[in-house]
Amino acid sequence: SESDIHLKAGCVLWGIALLAAGQSSAITTTFTGQYVMDGFLRLQLPVRRRAILTRLIAITPCVIVSTLFPQNLNQMVNFVNSCLAILLPFAFTPLVRYNCSEEVMGTRATKGFERILLYTFALLVWLINAIGLSSTGGGFFGDMRAAVANTSTVKTVFVIIWEVIVQVFYAWWNFQCLWQTSLEPARVALATDELSMGGMSVAEML
Repeated sequence: SESDIHLKAGCVLWGIALLAAGQSSAITTTFTGQYVMDGFLRLQLPVRRRAILTRLIAITPCVIVSTLFPQNLNQMVNFVNSCLAILLPFAFTPLVRYNCSEEVMGTRATKGFERILLYTFALLVWLINAIGLSSTGGGFFGDMRAAVANTSTVKTVFVIIWEVIVQVFYAWWNFQCLWQTSLEPARVALATDELSMGGMSVAEML
């Protein structure tokens, strides 16, 4: 039937998206770990040993959890995906701010239309995930409110209060990060790094 076709197509697209996301995150974390280990921690390990070690650290907890709770994998995957979506602005928004800051990037800072576009993306990422926090089916407050709606008024009020607190903090943090946060600590850290690299700035390294 048509519904079965849509279901199968959705599963295929989900599988492709999952593989692409895993590949992207693996590449990103591998390069990040390489720079952190070599540049900051001064840990010099052979490539094969480093790859095996980092993959074991990443995979072992997943294997343990999937072995201990085989019946709850779908729920855990959904919860993890929801958490990753909610946490995305905490990684993406500072990146946009630093990338558009002349204090950090110098002449290579993003300006003009590209800056407006990046700020728009940052706000959209926050807004979509904020809506997901309070929507039914989002795995968080929307589902919590639905679960306690017919049980206790006290529980409902408690959930709503926590929802308001989290949403206010979520919005405040994103707007403060984009427009109000001082970049002075970042400049101090970069100046320290430049001294350790013989005066070469981040922009010059790029």
